[in-house]
Amino acid sequence: MRKCGDCKTENKSLHYCGAICQRKDWPMHKKDCRKAQDARLEKILARVAVIVQQGYYEFRENTWDTPIISIEDRDNELVIRDGDMLAKTKYFIKFPQHMVSSERTKTAMLSGWVCNETLAFMHDVIVDLLKGLDVDIKEVRINHGRVPRRITYNNPYGGHDANWPNYSHEILRITSPKSKTQWVIDISGAQYGITKAFWTWAAYANEYMVDVKAASNFGYNKNMFKKLKGIPGNPSMAYGVVGIVAEHMNQAYKKWATDRNMSLSDIPAMDEDDFLQAKKEVLRTVNDAVRAFLAKNSFEKEFTAAQAYERKFPGNSTMQYKLATSVR
Repeated sequence: MRKCGDCKTENKSLHYCGAICQRKDWPMHKKDCRKAQDARLEKILARVAVIVQQGYYEFRENTWDTPIISIEDRDNELVIRDGDMLAKTKYFIKFPQHMVSSERTKTAMLSGWVCNETLAFMHDVIVDLLKGLDVDIKEVRINHGRVPRRITYNNPYGGHDANWPNYSHEILRITSPKSKTQWVIDISGAQYGITKAFWTWAAYANEYMVDVKAASNFGYNKNMFKKLKGIPGNPSMAYGVVGIVAEHMNQAYKKWATDRNMSLSDIPAMDEDDFLQAKKEVLRTVNDAVRAFLAKNSFEKEFTAAQAYERKFPGNSTMQYKLATSVR
């Protein structure tokens, strides 16, 4: 007795009397087999998206760096009044939880203007979670034709900006080489009111009128950050120092798995109860590790140097950043 191993599920698999019988049935079975494979893959990808998004939210809260004076939470817009970045006495500051009125507001704040960061800093975690899966991953720069909600901010120098429609967005597009089915993982979509991290490509593109601007190999943003962290001033902190914390976070994920003699990729394939427990444990462990690392490392020397550079050469780091990111 033989069975089709490609499309097996937790509950059933198609059985054959032998190899000849299985080959004869393939033209009939092929379509259903691909659907079953996609369904299993989709379940795993959805779980990966949940872990990565929640993991990034916690990382961003721990590495919060923006002083905020006030927020105004409207139905279709979150209006933020920023404080003076140059008036800070340390780089990492406490997230303003007292200003948060809902989970929607908090996730929007945590994901505002950080779509590149999510792909760069969470890259290694995503690699480990997806290990062994036959998928093609692209980092895709898009424009949204419409969004449920946007963020606008006002800075203390009279400047203001909005994250939509002024900026492009970065997502992951994942493709099955066999079926050509495509999915989206949007880690930082909450800044646009897109709180769900996992979608089919068709549903996401249709819902938000997506216009694809560029598609790069997985790891593009991580490699870009290696260049950006060398720019003196603010980039040396936002990409260099925060990158150091991100590396510690990545090692904490790996250690959690190693201590249990398992791979991170085992988690999204678990039974439901085991998955929920493992997700809870790994996120809590990593969050604690990042907090402990930051409690011991203030990066005061690096922060002082960055502040001094920005005061001495105002606008120079921004110019260098734009030059470094102008070509993709």
